[in-house]
Amino acid sequence: MDQIGTHSVVGRVRAHRVTDEIWTPTTELNPNLVLYQWGEIVGKLLTTGDAKYRIGGMYLEFENVASPGDPVSVPTFGRDRTIQYYDDLSGSAVRDYLRVPLTATTYTDEAEQTILNFFARSSGTTGVHGKTFSDTVNSTIFGASLVAFVDSTDATQDLLLSSYYFAVADQQQKLSTSQVGLEWQLALQ
Repeated sequence: MDQIGTHSVVGRVRAHRVTDEIWTPTTELNPNLVLYQWGEIVGKLLTTGDAKYRIGGMYLEFENVASPGDPVSVPTFGRDRTIQYYDDLSGSAVRDYLRVPLTATTYTDEAEQTILNFFARSSGTTGVHGKTFSDTVNSTIFGASLVAFVDSTDATQDLLLSSYYFAVADQQQKLSTSQVGLEWQLALQ
């Protein structure tokens, strides 16, 4: 019997500027890391059909930098990352994250793979831990995670499918004229 491995799930992320509902790409599609929790998410969906485990949104990690365009140093992480990392941001003076719902999804079958696309964008002016998200404090989105919102009202039950950090040149500053959108693509082979 063949086993499904993470080599069978390939993910890529692209950032967009979203102005008046028009999505304009600002980066190329770049690979992300599929985390161990993906197995729990897919396992529940395939065995029990429990729709609570479907992908419901994204975490958009940001830092309020001193000056516009200042680079954000990204943390290292492995496939064992969980929401504990995001909970620990509560102790940071400058980092926080937005917990945003998906704005759209698409599903296509290609040659020997299925392509799933998830779209979400920044919204609101306050991160989960209370830090301001705004152009006035130079908020810069530098990372993200694709998340199953097991209970949409209780973030402590969230499960992370994959995570990604932007290269310094691709980090997305919050502008007064637009939101930051992410397109997250998963290819199931």
